[in-house]
Amino acid sequence: MKEEKVKKQNKYIEGIKKLSKNKRGRAILFFAFYFVFFFVLISLIRSSYNSNNDDYYNTNNSINTEYSIEGIKNGNYHFTREENINGIITNFTGDKANNKIEGVMTSNNTFYNYFIYDNINLIKTIDKYEVTSELYHFNQITDDNNIEKIIEKATLISKTEYETGNTSYSYEITTNTIDSLLNGTNIDIADIPNKITVESNEEDEVIKITYDLSSYATYINGTLSTTTITINYSNFGEVKDIEIPES
Repeated sequence: MKEEKVKKQNKYIEGIKKLSKNKRGRAILFFAFYFVFFFVLISLIRSSYNSNNDDYYNTNNSINTEYSIEGIKNGNYHFTREENINGIITNFTGDKANNKIEGVMTSNNTFYNYFIYDNINLIKTIDKYEVTSELYHFNQITDDNNIEKIIEKATLISKTEYETGNTSYSYEITTNTIDSLLNGTNIDIADIPNKITVESNEEDEVIKITYDLSSYATYINGTLSTTTITINYSNFGEVKDIEIPES
């Protein structure tokens, strides 16, 4: 066995010597050497990349995220909502109970009373409510029933604990993922991830969510857009039933 192995090695060495004696043979050896060199180099780079990626996700997946969004999902709370769309800020303040929202919208220093019931949006003009177009931007993403699905598909980037007892969790999510969740599509575009920040209080209740949806807004609008939506939640379970206004 050992003698056969030595014979094979000698045979390879002799073959290499023969090839090195002429121009064509040296060219073959040259390309063979560089093929092996780049193959080994690429293998090492991929191995290092996968190792770093595994370390990254293992590190972030080990972060404790024991917060609860049940208060939001139950749909009974007081809230404030700020939408910053390309520098134009609109504020909403109101209460939600039994899938009904009653509040005040502020835009360009003007106040409007508004009411939302299911998919019906009403705004008060002078002394009565009239049907209007959807008041919230990107309501599908921020909808109480979709928050958990969005966060589950996002990548946790960091966790920050504050002296107040609050904790902030930073996530990233691609436009591809959002569109797939909402519309069941696969657009497969390369984009800068959207960002979501979830903040919980000492009782681990989520009391604030900030969405930077600039990448998604740019895709939807077909032009460069900046979109930030910040929602604060409080008074979970304390809002009494809201009556539907007469139109």
